[in-house]
This record gives sequence, structure tokens and C-alpha cells, in this order.
Amino acid sequence: MFDCQPWTLVIAASGTAVGMFFVWLLHRERKRHAAAVAEVRRLAFHDALTDVPNRLLFMDRASIAFAHARRSGTNVAVLFLDLDRFKTVNDTFGHNVGDEVLRGIATRLRDHLREGDTVARIGGDEFALLMPGIHNADNLVKIASKLNEVVRLPLRVGNHEIFVSASVGMSVYPEDGRDAESLLRNSDSAMYVAKERGGDSFQIYSPSMERDARKAQELETRLRVAVARQEFVLHYQPRIDMETRRLVSFEALVRWNDPDRGVVMPADFIHAAEVSGLIVPIGHWVLRTACRQAASWHSDGCRDLFVSVNLSPRQFHRQDLVPAIREALEAAGLDPQYLELEIDESCVMMNAEGSMPILEDLKAIGVRVLISHFGSGYSSLKYLRRFPIDGLKLERSFISGDVDDRSLARAALGMAKALHIKVIGEGVETQEAADFLRAQSCDDMQGYLVSAPVPPEECHRFLTLLRPGDGDGKTAKGPSL
Repeated sequence: MFDCQPWTLVIAASGTAVGMFFVWLLHRERKRHAAAVAEVRRLAFHDALTDVPNRLLFMDRASIAFAHARRSGTNVAVLFLDLDRFKTVNDTFGHNVGDEVLRGIATRLRDHLREGDTVARIGGDEFALLMPGIHNADNLVKIASKLNEVVRLPLRVGNHEIFVSASVGMSVYPEDGRDAESLLRNSDSAMYVAKERGGDSFQIYSPSMERDARKAQELETRLRVAVARQEFVLHYQPRIDMETRRLVSFEALVRWNDPDRGVVMPADFIHAAEVSGLIVPIGHWVLRTACRQAASWHSDGCRDLFVSVNLSPRQFHRQDLVPAIREALEAAGLDPQYLELEIDESCVMMNAEGSMPILEDLKAIGVRVLISHFGSGYSSLKYLRRFPIDGLKLERSFISGDVDDRSLARAALGMAKALHIKVIGEGVETQEAADFLRAQSCDDMQGYLVSAPVPPEECHRFLTLLRPGDGDGKTAKGPSL
């Protein structure tokens, strides 16, 4: 815009009404121009969705904070926060609800920081925090614990109550880096360690984490090759009726038969598969293979035998879940009533209202649904009464022997019995634990006391516990364990 100051003076000097009008008009345009410039500047340095600073402004403030820290001999903490399983929120509720969740989290973070701190959204569900004047590791631990607590609180979006958690990584200037890019990268590495350990936690950066990050990337690459080559096998762990001691079902548990390392246990690759999305093709393979094996056992005369398959959170919330299950059942020729689907309690309760129609769709197929790790701290009695489920697998820590845990186990068993829900004790390793469950009228038992998971060729020794009936589909009583 051209400089109109000389014109303003001339018109004002005329003293006419027209002159005064033009003075007002020019002042208004100047104000509009200033406001437009301010808005452009704001949009250039702030996230459009959450209105917190963006990466550009974060990096600028970080440079200023580091310069001040050099002069004063103080520290600056850089935190990297990533929401756990946020894709599930978008897939379940849609991106509009997901956007509201991001706005809510950004507001919470901003409200719980000190004056002079900065929270910025740097992409997707990732936030960075800049906190000058952090004195020691104890301060970091307290801050990160509070952030986890703040994010964990339920968010109300419309008619939905949504639970999310966060993984937090932390690094400190100047010990862990002398520029914003290095510190963000190191905090990101620490965040991934927190996420690998289950999320909803925090980690302080150490140099070894870069090595661990490279290993994680190598693991994902190897897993992709394993999926393409179908390098997986299933082992089966038996479950028995606690009253009759008869075999009830086999739980299918995946193993990775790595040509270089041999048999790799799930604890060493399942989380990487979940994070990378490879759990979906692996899960579909497990489902198809377990259904074929169950159909084979039925053909051999064990007509009442169930097979249990674990559904990962990604599988549970996918729109193609029901078609995939139907396809596996039809391909194997297995009656749906003999397939049990085990779903982790935290997966279901993360969005209880959204889980309800998924559970109803599964029940409509005719399969059985079990909630595993029951009692890990999420369930609400209100939802357990409404969920269309067939059983609960009691969290194994409840039967560890601790007095308080045993009291919780009694309460959980009593609640389930009052709701007429079948209860299964998992992770049973001692006779004492088995006796405790039997005294509490627990229905079934599974664990190393009965047997470790075994390959399919070793399952025959358990199949004698489920002898063919007399043609009416009922099983005769087999020998006890």
C-alpha cells in the first residue's frame, strides 16, 4: 500500500466533512492492513488446527532459549510427545473427532506448562515441548509423569468419551545436543523406547537409544521379509475345565521361525509388528491357520474342541475384521461357534461405546468372544453388563500369591459370576494358584501348570482328553491331568 500520510494532512487541513471521511477511511484501511499482516504472521508460526506454535516457531524459540542458557549456564529440556494408537481414534470415530481430540490435548498441554515454556504441534499426533531452566533429572521425571497423567484423563467429544495416552521422550541442552534438530531427534528416540515398552510412559534419552532405534528399523525390515515368506508357525496352549479336568480349547500363539535366529517369541516382535502395521497380515494368517487346524481336529473326532485366536488392537478396529473372519471360517469349513476371539481389555475399554457395535458384529457371526487380561485396571461394571461376551480371562497377576491380588481376584470372580460370565484363569503356574482358583469356582484354567504352548504335532497327547462322543456332539469324560 502506498504511503498516504501527505494526503491525510492535506485532506485534514481542508476541514471539510469529505476530508474527515477520507481520514477515517484511510485509518480504517491501515488498521485492516495491520490486522491482515498480523494474521498472516500468526498463520506462518502457529498450527492451523490447534493454534499452538508450529515447528518453525518452536525452532526459533529453541534457538533463543539455548542462547540464553549458554550465557546463564542453565539447561533447557526438549520433550517429544506422541499419542499412543491415535490412528485407532481416527479409524473408529472419524477424522473430525480425531481433530477435536488433538485440540483438546493441545489445550491441556498448554494449560499445564509454566510461563515461558512452549508447546508446539510438529505433525500428526506429535507435540514438542520446550522447557528452559530444568535443573535435574528429578524435575524431568515429575514433569513427564504429570504430562502422562494429564493426557490420560478422558476427553468428551460430542457423545463420545475417549481415552488416549502418550509416550514421552526427553533430552536436555547442552548434555544431549546443542541444536534443536539434534535434541528433537534424541527426544524422538527416547519416545520410541517408551512406546516400545507399551506406551503411556516416558523415557530420558541416552546415547544407546540411537543404536536401539537402528535395531528396531532392522527388525521391521526383517519382519516384512518374514511376512512375504510366511516364516511363522503356530503353537497351541491347552485350556482345561477345572471341574472335569477335560480339555476345552487350544489357544493359538504365533512364533516366528527365523532362518537365522531360530524360533523368535512374540515378545520380541509383536510390538514391532503392531507399530508397523504388519500385525494385520500376520493376524490374518494366524486366523486362517488356526481355523484350518481346528477343522482338522474336528475331522479326527474332537468335535467339541474350541480354538482361541488373539485379536490385536489394529485388527479389532479394522473395517474388514468381520469379512476376514468369515473368510477364514468358510475356507476351513469350521463352524463359527468353535472359534473364540480373545480381545485385550484395554483395547475394548479405550473406546467402550465404539467397541460395542464391533462386539455385536462378532457375535452375529456366531463366534465366541473373550476379554483377556481382565482386571488390568480399565473395565467398568456398567460396560461388562452390556458387552456381548462369553467369558473373561483373569489377569495373571491376580493369582500371583499376593494377598491384595488374591482379594482383587475374589472380587473379580464374584462380579463375573453375578453377571453369569465364564471366567478363565490364565498364567497358572503353581498348584497353589490352581487350588485358589478352584476354591473360587473359576471355570477353566490355562498355564504352564497344564502345559507350555506346543507345536501342532505335539497336541495329540492332549486330544485324548477330549474323546469322541456317541454321535450326538457331546464328549465323553477323558482322563484328568
